[in-house]
Amino acid sequence: MQQIPQKNKPSLIKRLMPFVMILVIFIVLMMVMSMFKKPPAIIPDRPVGFLVETETLSRGDLNVLVHSQGAVKAKREIALMAEISGKVKDLNAAFVVGGQFKKGDVLVSIDEADYQVAVQRAKANLASAQANLDLEQAKSDQAAKDWQSFGKKGQPSDLVLNIPQLNGAKASVKAALADVAKAERDLSKTQVLAPFDGTVLSKYVDLGQYVNMAGQLATIASTQVAEVRLPLTGKDIKKLQLAGIDLSQTPMPVHFTNSSSGELIEGELKRLESAKDSKTLLNYAVAEIKEPLAQGLYFNAFLSAEIEGESLHDVFAVPSAWMMANDQVAVYREGKLDILNLKVSHKTDDYFYVTSGLNEQNQIITTPIQAPEVGMTLRLKSKSEVPETPVSTEDQEPQS
Repeated sequence: MQQIPQKNKPSLIKRLMPFVMILVIFIVLMMVMSMFKKPPAIIPDRPVGFLVETETLSRGDLNVLVHSQGAVKAKREIALMAEISGKVKDLNAAFVVGGQFKKGDVLVSIDEADYQVAVQRAKANLASAQANLDLEQAKSDQAAKDWQSFGKKGQPSDLVLNIPQLNGAKASVKAALADVAKAERDLSKTQVLAPFDGTVLSKYVDLGQYVNMAGQLATIASTQVAEVRLPLTGKDIKKLQLAGIDLSQTPMPVHFTNSSSGELIEGELKRLESAKDSKTLLNYAVAEIKEPLAQGLYFNAFLSAEIEGESLHDVFAVPSAWMMANDQVAVYREGKLDILNLKVSHKTDDYFYVTSGLNEQNQIITTPIQAPEVGMTLRLKSKSEVPETPVSTEDQEPQS
């Protein structure tokens, strides 16, 4: 019987060889990969504390300015009236809306013919009364002579001396003189004169028109001085110290700015009205501007005003952006945040003027902090330091 030959089983080494090769290849691949592997990004330690900038301030002086506004109005504005009746005979070339005239200029001429006749009649009556007075005086003088020539004793009566008739004649002369004066005054009123240097705001008559006594001819305004009523609060009055000043004797300078043109105009505060406005409960101060039209300023123009008030000495001007609520400010102190309470004497839109609570060594924090707290850790920003930006490995591109 023939035996079948048996196959030799592979040795252990031959069986483990594939696994060894795989392990060697894996190790080689790992070594190769480690050679090209990018080292992990190193995130620097973030400094402790909120990064801030600070500033220090020095004391200075300040002239407080109070701001207000108002419209330009004429100090004198009147209705020009006719004092007599008659037909308008002539008009001044300046007697138009916007026309300017000088004091004493004849603005309107009314037909004077009837008034000249009245003057002549009054003078004739005066002459007649004067002649009658002379006659009665002669009669009285003759009566006194006759009394003496007849040798009568005692004092003659007034009737004998013609005294009542003489007094009546004297009264008639006085009345005639008054009539002449009135007639001449009426004649002079046919020439309507300008009472001041001014301009015509509106006119109501024209050439050939008949006007009645007390009829309005025009509305005119003085161009010598204009006024601006400036509303002021109680605080404004206190800042300007108006309660103790006689503005009529010592007017206060006012700097005006024309809202339409931006032109600067100088004026003076002349008086403070004694009553508050019933609606706004504000006081009004009145400033004057000389020769407004000569400065290119027109009535009803709107002006902004700056009034120089009290002087503040040794104050800190803290920018409004640095201030906190309730007149407080945040300062840097030995790496910590501190909050100071300040005494503010004056405020504007841009600055708070502080008289106490602050000194030249205080480092005021100028960096906005949403919720500042006392004791908050801070660090100062150096000139070369840039704002912090977060570091992320995802943002970095792999190196090739």
